[in-house]
Amino acid sequence: MQATPRRIRSVQFVVALFSLLLLVIVAVTFYEVIARYIFRTPTIWANELALWLSAILFLAAGIYAMQRDQHLRITVFYDIAPVWLKRVFDLITLLCTLAFCLGIAWSGAPSSWQALMNWEPFGTAWNPPIPATVKPAIIVATSLMAVYAIVNYVKKLLGYAPENQALLTEDNRVD
Repeated sequence: MQATPRRIRSVQFVVALFSLLLLVIVAVTFYEVIARYIFRTPTIWANELALWLSAILFLAAGIYAMQRDQHLRITVFYDIAPVWLKRVFDLITLLCTLAFCLGIAWSGAPSSWQALMNWEPFGTAWNPPIPATVKPAIIVATSLMAVYAIVNYVKKLLGYAPENQALLTEDNRVD
């Protein structure tokens, strides 16, 4: 069995930390359900906290999927295509990904900067700064996803095997 490279282990550690957010979201939601329906004392913070943590988790998951090059793709056509057509598919995927990610980053940058500078609150009773934190995080995440899309495309063009190939088996395939 091949040893896991240090970089992959550190990425797995960060992923494990982010996955703990799922437990926090479940615990907060469970607490809210018990408080609301059993004790008849709903919270003003549980829903917003779960929403906030979910947003951060989804952004981190998008970056992680792009970093591992395990985003969604239609493998039915890709797997049977000849090498030259796979390169065309990869280029189309890159262009669409860049258009989406850079479009989000470009059009969302003014709004996210304004939300961050004004420390924009959510507008509820608890009023956490969800827009002030999540809007800039969206810009950072989509920018990182665009960078990873370019890196993955260049690696495919140069013929590099994925670094995580040793960790991928038929049992834990994501695609």
